[in-house]
Amino acid sequence: QAAGQQLRELLPEQGTVLVAGLGNRAMTPDAVGPLAADSVLVTRHLLSAQPKQFSGFRAVAALRPGVLGTTGIEAAEAVRSLTERLQPAAVIAVDALASRRTERVCAALQLSDSGIVPGSGVGNHRAALNRDTLGVPVIAVGVPTVVDAATLAADLLEAAGIGDIDPERLRSGQQGLMVTPRDIDLQVRELGKVIGYAINWALQDLEIEEINALLS
Repeated sequence: QAAGQQLRELLPEQGTVLVAGLGNRAMTPDAVGPLAADSVLVTRHLLSAQPKQFSGFRAVAALRPGVLGTTGIEAAEAVRSLTERLQPAAVIAVDALASRRTERVCAALQLSDSGIVPGSGVGNHRAALNRDTLGVPVIAVGVPTVVDAATLAADLLEAAGIGDIDPERLRSGQQGLMVTPRDIDLQVRELGKVIGYAINWALQDLEIEEINALLS
């Protein structure tokens, strides 16, 4: 509810919303976006088919664009094409993040109205999703699920009382090693559900129990 309330304040009050679950479902730390989309109440088709019966709902569509390596299509290309077709009032882009502090991994939720660059946290910069590229407001929702080895080393050294640490110097000696919690499969399932429910809370006039019933 807290996350949903914060998200609601960033969104336009009316109009269709497109939820883009970014990331690779087959790579566990990167599966937050697709898993969050699984818990989003998709209503656009219901309003189109039976507008009177579903008049109390806001139109929501969901997309899981996958990643370039498995689809051959940039996530930004897929989202942009659908945005041009649907003309939503806003896009919510959900993605996993890389953290610069170990303590934030799977423990923080980041909301931004400036869009997102998929893959930038792990050095795999893809095309940006923002108002300039899509033509509509883009609200980014992310959870850090990994840290790089240099960040982990710096945090451990700091905790041990060893000062004068230069994380950039540590980072220059490692070859893209990323670290994630050992229970990341459970964590991303729970985080995906939290984000999906937060989106529902922000967009629909429903209580949590009602969302549970509709998603079951």
